[in-house]
Amino acid sequence: MADRSLSLVREENDPHCLREDEPGTLLARSRWRRLVVLGDGRTERRAERVDGYGQEPWYDRVAGALRLVHPGLAYLNLLGRREQRAADVRSRQLPEALAFNGDLAVVHLAGHDLLHSAFDTSALGTEIVRIVAPLRESGYDVMLVEPFDLTQSPCVPPQHEEALRTRQRLQTGRSHTLALRHGALHVDLSACLPEAGASVWAGERITLNGRGHAVAAAVVVRALGEYLRAGRPAFPAVGEGTG
Repeated sequence: MADRSLSLVREENDPHCLREDEPGTLLARSRWRRLVVLGDGRTERRAERVDGYGQEPWYDRVAGALRLVHPGLAYLNLLGRREQRAADVRSRQLPEALAFNGDLAVVHLAGHDLLHSAFDTSALGTEIVRIVAPLRESGYDVMLVEPFDLTQSPCVPPQHEEALRTRQRLQTGRSHTLALRHGALHVDLSACLPEAGASVWAGERITLNGRGHAVAAAVVVRALGEYLRAGRPAFPAVGEGTG
């Protein structure tokens, strides 16, 4: 169900979303011609509707932005039809990503490991390294994208919010450190909305609505643009890691 509090805000005037000419300007120096997206979230053709916002998912938006510079960009989306764990991403998606021989990999962690009752931060960290390191070694620039504040999702019971918030904050810091160590770009979506983030979440499961997808795409494109503007030879770790 769409969030009616956004009735006066639309994608074209939402400061957290991309302006029409912004992607082409930000990515003008892009060298990437083969993009792969992998992660533990579900792939969606259309996001839950929010009045004033498009329904295209964030990963397709990112591919479209990169195609403004290189129209022939090859794009492989390995996200599954159901939620997965990081170990599944490593065992099922990583081999296909490596075989694709791309140059930019966006690894999306939607937070499903964090929601599991048997969550182990060390185990998740190990899986992240086992995904990121082989991609880097095979020549990929890697962006590690972490979720919006999970406690703002309507499917998280109030009594679990405090523990989940602490868990997510600690994991974000650990992921930031691992990204730095392996030369990946770290993007923390939970630090990108100054107001309460409930308006980015769909009504069921841990999935994004139309606004959430638009905002996530903007964060990713702007992070890529910042990297390109800096002209660095390898991906640094940037964002709001706290560890």
